[in-house]
Amino acid sequence: MGGKVFDNLGLKVPRMPPEVYQQMIAIIRPKLEQFFTRVAVPRDAPGKTNYGDIDFLVDGVRSQAHDDSLWKLVQDALGADHHKHQGSHSYAIPHPDIEGAHVQVDVELNPGDFDWTLFMKGDGDLLQILGIAHRPLGLTCTDQGLHIRLEEIEPYDKKEARVFLTDQPAQAMRFYGLDIDKYNEGSSSETELFDWVASGRFFSREVFERRVEKADDRTRQLKRPLYRHFVEDYMSTVTHSSRKVWTRIEVLQEALETFDIRADYDKKMAKHDLDHAEKQVWEEVKMRIIASDKSLKTAMRALRRWIGFENGRPVVLERPLQPQQYLNWATHVGPDNRQDVLGWVELNWQDVKSRDKAYQNVASSPFAP
Repeated sequence: MGGKVFDNLGLKVPRMPPEVYQQMIAIIRPKLEQFFTRVAVPRDAPGKTNYGDIDFLVDGVRSQAHDDSLWKLVQDALGADHHKHQGSHSYAIPHPDIEGAHVQVDVELNPGDFDWTLFMKGDGDLLQILGIAHRPLGLTCTDQGLHIRLEEIEPYDKKEARVFLTDQPAQAMRFYGLDIDKYNEGSSSETELFDWVASGRFFSREVFERRVEKADDRTRQLKRPLYRHFVEDYMSTVTHSSRKVWTRIEVLQEALETFDIRADYDKKMAKHDLDHAEKQVWEEVKMRIIASDKSLKTAMRALRRWIGFENGRPVVLERPLQPQQYLNWATHVGPDNRQDVLGWVELNWQDVKSRDKAYQNVASSPFAP
């Protein structure tokens, strides 16, 4: 944030050279360790020459103090002149070398798995770069971990389409086919970091070129140099692959074999298949009802309310179903009885619609029991 949190206070928060940055980390870390069992600074992007603030990730509160009391105690321990809470807790600490200036320190209490969050926040835009390079293959990294997206479900429910794979960085890197030892060593330059990403088994120019850019991608490309250099400069040097170019279905099969997700996958796909079949049944029902839009909608609602099934045959119920009780017709209508059911609808939909209208008139009457 580079001091912007404290702009309205008129504080001077200059960017820090590496030596001041490291000096402040060495001073602040043990102070935070009084209050938290784990304290870390995410690894910076390679080649960074100055810093706007210091980001600490913490976990495991040692104190039993109330939240407000805890963060006041942290402020006192850090000797901070100011404290703001905007997602993370930001502190303005007197600059060690410049009179009247401050250093901004952001402390984020980890919301999920500590190691995964550290991985997510490390090396600048590394995870965003991994994401855009592998998005066409259905792989996505979120705050919760690595996921694979189910292609059939994604067009209508992006959240439901995700199947969790892992929140362990080593497992994720192993699945990508990336060198874990090399990652732990770190990269000395942007190109070295990009080469590491490109060394993965799924990476290829062909896959990258199939990406569909989002608004966030374009914004990041404008504002984030590391990400921009990868997309605009590095990828222009990557030739078409002479090795295997993976497909989305092949990556899914790899995920199914590598991670314990078969039950979750089967459950999501069974629901998708049933929902698709249900939609198809009602599309065919709609074709058998000759009515205007408003009348058609009323007739469809009446069928949902009043029709049950016995031995695969439609029956008119004595009382209407409530919305939460509506039947899934696809579980009752299959290849053997489909035409019989549709024929029944064609002959009886008007009677069902009239029955529903009569019931609604009675129910809305001031003399209704």
